[in-house]
Amino acid sequence: MLHGLEENVEESLRPDRWLVYERYEIIFDEAGNRYIYAPPNKKDLPNEVRERLRPLSRTSADLFLRFARWPEEVGMDKELDTPRNTEAALAWANTFGVLGLNPTGMVIPNIVDSHRVTADYLGMHWLEDVGTGYKNLATGGMPHESVANFAFEAWQAHIAWRLYESVRSEGRVEKDSVVQFMSTIDHFAADMTANITRGESITIRDSWVEREIYSGDSELTRRWALTVVADAVHRKTQNHCYPVLQGDAPGSYEPGWGFKSLLGAMWLQMMFLMHEDRRCWWCGKPLDPGMRSHARFCRNNGRCRADWHYHKGTGDSNKEKRRQGRYLR
Repeated sequence: MLHGLEENVEESLRPDRWLVYERYEIIFDEAGNRYIYAPPNKKDLPNEVRERLRPLSRTSADLFLRFARWPEEVGMDKELDTPRNTEAALAWANTFGVLGLNPTGMVIPNIVDSHRVTADYLGMHWLEDVGTGYKNLATGGMPHESVANFAFEAWQAHIAWRLYESVRSEGRVEKDSVVQFMSTIDHFAADMTANITRGESITIRDSWVEREIYSGDSELTRRWALTVVADAVHRKTQNHCYPVLQGDAPGSYEPGWGFKSLLGAMWLQMMFLMHEDRRCWWCGKPLDPGMRSHARFCRNNGRCRADWHYHKGTGDSNKEKRRQGRYLR
């Protein structure tokens, strides 16, 4: 019975999968805006699913980084809806699928549905539970899977990663790398320098320029960068992700995450990265999140690895064992 259920529950409805189709194309609305779309068929040929991507698996752990580096890698324009950005969006979709920016569409009921079970038990006519529409169908198109929105999301990921990377090393802030993203526009808003958690009052300025306030002091610069990054992670995970229960028996359940879109899955990666933030065992510098989960040292042709084993290891390369070996000879 359980085997039959697993076979009949569509793979694409699982909270850890994202569909990638064989073909994507650019379509236009009446205003001429471009959208990335996976058409259901073309010349009577069905557009088959090429891959069921697992964005939260170890094999895809660097997906957020690839997205954040996409604007520089493919040379995207800062103006959003351009031919160059259209090529960039289509190239991404052909590799990883659309971002999934459209709201969840039709509700696809699961075979085992708690809403239906409750209605049956109460002797009620089954009512549609609009809350079950967790998954974006990953086909893209109107109204929101536009080239302009893809470009904006890519640039936002790029900025967030560059900011985090610039303040990630302990005791060091790459100020120039952060300041370039600070606005030079006059604003009217609350002053971020106030420590609200301590109950301090918030200063309201008639007019202020972000770069003038936060670029003069390294600690303020660092706090500004981390505030921007945290805000981006909070917004994306709040809007595109949801908690799930993982496990299949009492005693095996653990809290986990599901995602409504590929964009949400990638920002979950960023959240996990910020939580773990692995460091090199020898020099203490941050490790690239794209490295394998068992990586412990920098990518520097083995120098950090060799130094660690020489000074702290217990193997044959340890300096004390080398000294003893020379003495015995």
